[in-house]
Parts: sequence; C-alpha cells; structure tokens
Amino acid sequence: MAATSAEAQTTPPAQSETSVQGEAPAAEDIVVTGYRRSLAEALDVKRETAQFQDSIVATDVAKLPDNNIAESLQRVSGVQIRRALGEGTSVSIRGLRQNRTEINGRTLVNPNGRGVGIAAVADSDYGPLSLFPSEMIGRLDVIKLQGADRVDGSLSGTVDIITRKPFDKVGQLVSVSGSAVYSEQDKRWGYDGSALYSNTFANDTVGILLNATYSNKPVNEDSFNSFIGYTPLTSAFNTVANPKANDPDGDGIPGTYLADFRFQRLREKREKIGGNAAFQWRPSDRFELYGDVAYSHLNTQRTRDWFSVPLSSNAADYTRYTLSDNEILTSGTINQVAQGNAEALKVESDTISSGLGFKWKTEDGRFSVKPEINYSRATMDVTQEFVRVQSVNKYLFAFDVNDGGIPTIAAPAGLDVTAPAQFRYSNVFDNFNRNTGQETAGKIDFAFKPVGSFVPQIDAGLRYSALTTTRDTIQRQVGLAGTTPANTFIVANGPQIYSVRDYANLLGGSAPPVATRYLAAIASSLPVGAACETIAPNSGLCPTRLVDPLQSFRISEKTMAAYLKMGFAANLGTMPLSGNVGVRYTDTERNALGAIRRASGLVDPLEIKSRFVDWLPSAVAKLELTDKLLLRAGYAKVLGLPDSVDLSPDLILNRLSPYNGSSGNPRLDPLRADQYDLALEWYFARGAALTFGAFYKNVKTFIFSRAAYEIPPGEAAPPGQPEGFLVTRPFNGTGGKVKGVEVLFQAPFSFLPAPLDGFGVVANFSYIDSTTSLLDRNAQELPLQGLSKVNYNLVGYYEKGGFGARVAYNYRDKFFDSVGPGSTAIYYAPYRTLDASVRYEFGAFTVFADASNLTNQVQRRYVESPEATSFYGLQGRRFSVGFNAKF
Repeated sequence: MAATSAEAQTTPPAQSETSVQGEAPAAEDIVVTGYRRSLAEALDVKRETAQFQDSIVATDVAKLPDNNIAESLQRVSGVQIRRALGEGTSVSIRGLRQNRTEINGRTLVNPNGRGVGIAAVADSDYGPLSLFPSEMIGRLDVIKLQGADRVDGSLSGTVDIITRKPFDKVGQLVSVSGSAVYSEQDKRWGYDGSALYSNTFANDTVGILLNATYSNKPVNEDSFNSFIGYTPLTSAFNTVANPKANDPDGDGIPGTYLADFRFQRLREKREKIGGNAAFQWRPSDRFELYGDVAYSHLNTQRTRDWFSVPLSSNAADYTRYTLSDNEILTSGTINQVAQGNAEALKVESDTISSGLGFKWKTEDGRFSVKPEINYSRATMDVTQEFVRVQSVNKYLFAFDVNDGGIPTIAAPAGLDVTAPAQFRYSNVFDNFNRNTGQETAGKIDFAFKPVGSFVPQIDAGLRYSALTTTRDTIQRQVGLAGTTPANTFIVANGPQIYSVRDYANLLGGSAPPVATRYLAAIASSLPVGAACETIAPNSGLCPTRLVDPLQSFRISEKTMAAYLKMGFAANLGTMPLSGNVGVRYTDTERNALGAIRRASGLVDPLEIKSRFVDWLPSAVAKLELTDKLLLRAGYAKVLGLPDSVDLSPDLILNRLSPYNGSSGNPRLDPLRADQYDLALEWYFARGAALTFGAFYKNVKTFIFSRAAYEIPPGEAAPPGQPEGFLVTRPFNGTGGKVKGVEVLFQAPFSFLPAPLDGFGVVANFSYIDSTTSLLDRNAQELPLQGLSKVNYNLVGYYEKGGFGARVAYNYRDKFFDSVGPGSTAIYYAPYRTLDASVRYEFGAFTVFADASNLTNQVQRRYVESPEATSFYGLQGRRFSVGFNAKF
C-alpha cells in the first residue's frame, strides 16, 4: 500500500489499478465516460490511498472540469481559492495558505520562489496555478495529511499536479482541441488550442508523450479601488472647536478614512505557451527509466486607467464630513485635486520543471530503489510605465462611501476634467523588476518488503534541495512638484501623449460621471524606461535608472532531509487494518542578502543567516469496517515555510501618495503545527460515497502582517505626512488552533430508470474555525489569514448517450485577508460563483460550451466594518465554445 502511495506521486493509476476490489464493472455494465468517469476515478484514488487525500481527474484529454487548476481545486472540500481579476490563482487548504505546490512530486518553483510577488502585479497574482496550462494535467491530488515521505513545507497540505505519461494508455493517442473565449464585460474574444501525441513502441516497453498548448485570452476588471485602503485619522483631523474629532467616543482608538477614491478600468491580454514531454522505458517489470519536462511561457500586456481624488487626515481640507457610529469617515466635502492615472504593464514569465530518474527492484520484488534528480527555474520580468496628471488647482468634491455599495464622488460644475490646460504632470514611474526562482534537487527512495510479517513494507529516503530566489529592481519614481516653472509641466504644453478616456459603462454604468470621462496619459505609447525623459526632457529631474540595492535581494535555502516510514497490515478481528508510521528529519540553512540604508544615508550590504532543524513524526491508520465502510485516523507534525518575499531584508518605499512601503523579515521562523485527522467513509456504490471528516491543528507559530508609520534611517517624512511612511512588515505570531469538519456526498443516479439514470450530484461542505493570539486595534481576536468558516460546493450533472451537462455552484464565506494601517483588519466579503457547461461526444469528437460567473458576482473588500468598502470589482461573465478530437 505504501508503494501505491509513492507511485501516485508520478503516475496516475489506470482505471483497472484504482478500481475498488469487488466493485469493478462487469463486462455487461455500461462503461461511463466524461465527467462521471472522472468522478469515479477520483473517488477510487481517495479510497485506495493510505493518506488523507482528495483528487480531481481530468474529464478528457486536455480538459479539466473547470477553467484552470485553481478553479478545479475549489471543488475539493476544505480547499478555498483566492481570486485575482476574476480568475482563481492560489489556494488555501483548510484555511491555511502556507502549502506546497508540486508537479509530479517535485517542487513547482514560481518566479517569486514561494508565494506572492511584487505589489505591481499582486492584483493579478501570476502564480503557478495560473501560469501552467490545464491542458497538460492528468490528475490533481490534494494531500491533507503529510506522510514522512512527502517533502516538508506544507502547513496544511500539498497540491500535486500530475501530468500525463505515455504508459497511462498503451498504444498511440493523438488529441487536438481548440476553443474560442468571449468576455462579456469588455466584449473581446480570445482563443486557445492544444495538441498531444503519445505512443508506445517495442512491445510497449518504450513510450513518449509530447503536448503543446497555446492561448490568447482577454482579462478585464472594472472596479472601485483604494491602493492603501482605510487609514487611521491622525491628530491633524482635530481642531480647536473639536479636539476629539479623530476619536469621537474617546476610547483612544482613532476613526478611519479612505486614503483615496479610485474608479478603475483594467484591460489585459494574456498569451500563454505551454508544453510538456515525457518518456518511459520499461524493458522489464524490474526496471523503468523515466523523465519529463514541463514548460510555461506568459506574455501579458496590461493597461490600467483610473480617476482618483485623494482624501486626507487634515481637517482644514474639509468643509463638512460625517463619521459613522463605527468612526468611519463615510461622507463629506473635501478641497482636493483631481487625478487622471494611466499604467502600462508588461509581464513576461518562463517556467521550466524537469525530472529524471529510474526505478529498479530485485527479481523477487522485495527490495527497490528509486533515485531522481530535479531542476526547476522560473523567471518573471515586469516593466511598468505609470503617469499621473493632476489638476493645477484644488476643487470641492463631495464623496460618500455608500454603505457597502459603489462609493460615489461628485465634482463641482466649474471643473473640466478633460481640459489639458487645467492639468499638469505630477508623477512618472519607470520601473523594472526581474524575479528568478531556481531549485536543484535530488532524492533517493528505498523500499523493502519483509516476508511473513505484519510490516508489509519499509520505506526510507534522502533528499537534498537548493532553492535560490533573487530579485533585481530598477525603480525610478519621479515626483514633479509643480512649485516653480522649472518643475511644472502643463499637459497642454507638452507632447501629445494624452487622451480623454471615455468609459461611460464603467462598473456597469454605475460609476459617478466625473470618473467616466477624464484626461489621462497614454502610458502604453511611452518609450519603455524613458517616460520621464519624454515628459520632462532636459530638466535634470530624471535620475539615471540603476539597479536599486535597497529593493533587490537574494535568498538561498539549502535543505537536507531524510525519512523512515514503516507500513503495517493486520486484521482486527475480521476487519483489515493498514497504515504506516514514520518520521522525517529536515535541516535547512537560509542566507538572506540585501541592503540597508544607514542614518548617514549610505547604503551597506545586509546579510542574515539562519538555520532550523525539525523532526516530523507522522502516523496514519485505515480500518475497513466493512467492504464499503472505512475509518481513518492520522497524526502529523507539519512544517510550513514563509513566502520568499516575506524573507527579503529590503525596504521598498512608495514615494507617491499615500506614501506606503513594505519590508520583509529574514528572521521569520517556519510555521509549525501538530495535526490530527479522523474520517469515516462510506462507499455505497460504484462512483458513490458519503464521507465525514474532522481535523484539529494546533498551530505553534504563524505569520501575519502589520502596518505602522515610520521614518526609516536616512529618510525624511513625505510631504504632508509627518508620521512618515506606512510600512507593512510580516511577523511571527504564536499560539493558534484550527479545527473543522468536512462532508462529501457523491452519487450517480444510476438506480433511476432511463433516461433519468444519467443524472448525478456532487456536494461537499466544510466548516473551519480558528483561534489565534492576533488582535485587531479594537482588541478583538482575529482568525488566521485567508480562512473562511463556511465553504460549500453543489454540482449537478447529466450524462447520457454522449450528451453531458453540468452546473456548479460554489460559496466561500468572508475571510480575514491581512492587517492594514494602524492594525485595521481587512476582510473579503462572501463570494458566490455559478458555472455551467455542456458537451456532446460523437465518436472521436467532442464539442463543448462553458460559461463561468453566470451571476456576474461582485468581489468586495472592506476594512473592519462592511460599510467601509475599499474594493468593489466586477469581472463579468465568460463564455467559451470548443472541440476535442482523439485518434
């Protein structure tokens, strides 16, 4: 059984290998295909594995059940996805984000090493689950309880992306697919296609597989957004007449205000090229040589325009205002400038992941060895040109946060936001980042099968890995003060690099009129790296673009690990009992290299070294109460690792209002927890099950972010903000508990008379709760970041005579996202999605149509109270039609 589990890391079992004993269909039974078959195969994997695991099997060659990897994973109980620009991009497992993503059992490195990347693309989140094409996937495994043989680094689970192999199906297989995609909100089309060739030769002892994919799809979002969100009101909000204006109830906790009102349109075109290749050579049942490589390329062009009005904490700027009972500045009139903003962003990314190894066993099959070497590298280049134009004068703007709806702002009649003569250039960015993640790893696994023992197998192994994450940053952010003729650049007097934006249908036509037609630069027309010189030529205001050591870093981690795992199998009366116990030893040395600015203004190198050693025991048992009812129990000490960007020793400052910054913490400890699992699983028919699971996790250390005002050494307070820059840093928290229950019900209605026997249902539900030592500014306990208490999926499907249809509904409860300025708590509101698909198969051909986000769901973020909206986004519905052909 342990060998089956280890094999599942690299090769999806064939139907006959994973079918439950006694449940294999007889010759006269109907052979199911498509979605129903994929559900049955996934349930077989769950039943047969020794671990706590859920799986998703591709419905067909080049076809996952959902649009991408992350959105398929949200159908697994206990898995929650994070969305960016309407697409699933990353996952939390049982409410925890610090998990591993693997491909064929090895680390899937992303350009940022581990976790998220730079702020410029954080709202798009180009992570591995969005970079890799779903067409190359054969199966997705979610391992929720780590065994000793699994690579450490998962606080709550591991996602293993298993690609197709030539021996999955002997003989020749040729498959082509294509689809057209339509984005309803911005009325643009995209397309994708894939081609696969697989064959076996020499009496099926040699196999090769080649797969190529291409896609070019539109991405869009209309939103109300605030870059920094809600910020505490400072003492500058107080007046002689009202000395407690910033804290009306006098509890010492100031009220909050929204840093700026932004009404934004984002348009993006994503081109992806992907592929994978694999070979297997099995001259005998004792030896197999194998290798595979997967590649992904991303090229995206993004434009983002927004109209904005900044608010402030200065009482003199307001002619009137209202604070709610929650001390939130909800409405008022402010004397401020109008701003037209334009950004052009280009992202290019390449990821390659490869593995080479062999499996050998003795003639009697009692001893086997499996060495493997891996190499992975991912790069991402981000180029950003940003220009802000700002009204020369200030005007009275009336604003209202609109109690959870779309906030509004109104301009005075005398302001023409389309007039170039009334605006000047105020800020210009020429930024570039290169991010690289690279891992070289090697492992060797041994297995020994004793004779005549209740120990059917003993596994042991060694693994070494070297992960390096680097970032090189050129950041030139120029402020044009507009205080003298030499630093004032009126738009009308400069180059013709501007236009009037006309977004009458922004936010479905619900945006305020002043934000739908305004003046802004055409950032995409500016020469890359020379926007400042174009706007302010020969002014001496554009510094030379150089790599900034304060915003560049290198983090290297070298890990040596070893494990020992012993399987057991016995009978408890008439009930088979099986499982394993084991321990994993891991030793990691970390070296973080960056730079620091001293009080003198000089920049010096900064190097911080650390090391951590852990012993990670684990145990799991499976008791077959009957031939259809299983009881599982498990325990593991688990280890999660911080995101690479959180380990950066550098400090990144945004010298543009609202003057914020971010910094890593190279002294962060790993996240550690003790985990307990219990499950009762009833497989009452082929492809059908009702399962109940409960888990408890005692989290010893976790990571949270906190923002505070500071004036770093060698820096001065920014204009109008004497408190300094609002800098966000990660910290270790201590003491937390996570507990929850998971329920799965899956059943094909094959017991109904035809044609109703084509119906089926999949439903799952999870409830997850947590306690931590983390408090918000009101001394209220906060849950773990990214944890939603209630999550559920409901999928109904019909398959009969080549026709298939599916409707899928997903609900994710609100969740705590991060700690904002002044220890404010930032939340995402509940999110619901409804997707549907239909397909028809005739012979070797299948045609299909998919629709996602049918309810046009709003994505909303708020601070502390639901009335305090800081983000309100619409991404629209998406439709696709396509075909698949197999030969």
